Amino acid sequence: MNMPDTKEPIHLAKLLAPYKGKWVTMTKDEKRVLGFGNTIDEALRAAEEKGELMPFLIKVPDESTSALLY
Repeated sequence: MNMPDTKEPIHLAKLLAPYKGKWVTMTKDEKRVLGFGNTIDEALRAAEEKGELMPFLIKVPDESTSALLY
């Protein structure tokens, strides 16, 4: 997987805050949410409906889980 070509870090915390505990699909540059769901299939289907067949996929941690995204 290629990392985004940028010198500035991408701050996902604000972007992903509304999706705690959900699976989220994002654009490959990780700047925009394409879809989300309780399952991987739901999130991938939402991205596919927007024309993205190979999105960035992530499980957003909830309050009881911590994660480091880099």
